[in-house]
Amino acid sequence: MLRQRKKSDPTDIVLLLVILFFLAVSFVVVGYANSKIKEVIDTTALNESDAYPSITASFKTINELTVQRGFVLFFGLLIIGILVSSFLIKVHPAFIFIYIFTLAMAIFTAVYLANAYEMVVSNTQLATLAANYAMMTWTMQNVVMILLGTGALSMVIIFSKVFGGGGENPF
Repeated sequence: MLRQRKKSDPTDIVLLLVILFFLAVSFVVVGYANSKIKEVIDTTALNESDAYPSITASFKTINELTVQRGFVLFFGLLIIGILVSSFLIKVHPAFIFIYIFTLAMAIFTAVYLANAYEMVVSNTQLATLAANYAMMTWTMQNVVMILLGTGALSMVIIFSKVFGGGGENPF
């Protein structure tokens, strides 16, 4: 039976970029939907019930705190996952050019995705809601530097490992 050795590949940075963009846009759209649902509750007979203050507080908590904290949690976990996988893999140093090329393509793509996010949140209906999401907006504005830092740190970790003696090929 052949034993497969699973290794991380240089597309981790691209996956980080795509997931961040998807999460940021999804959270803005879900926040907009929640604000519309809250408006419906405010204008119907539900605002006269005893549960109305609880409903309003729940929508405010979800739209302002939970979305922000959820995005930061996912963002941190994705970066930690990339760095941990960088520690756990063994790659021959000859593949550094593939990593550099992939990082460059991810940074190039990040510019377009950051601009797309800016276009989404500059929409008149979403602009007031997106103003509450300071961390998501900051992350998407600085996604190029974040990818550069994460990718560079990942490459330093991957390609600077010192392997011990022993007759076994570490690759």
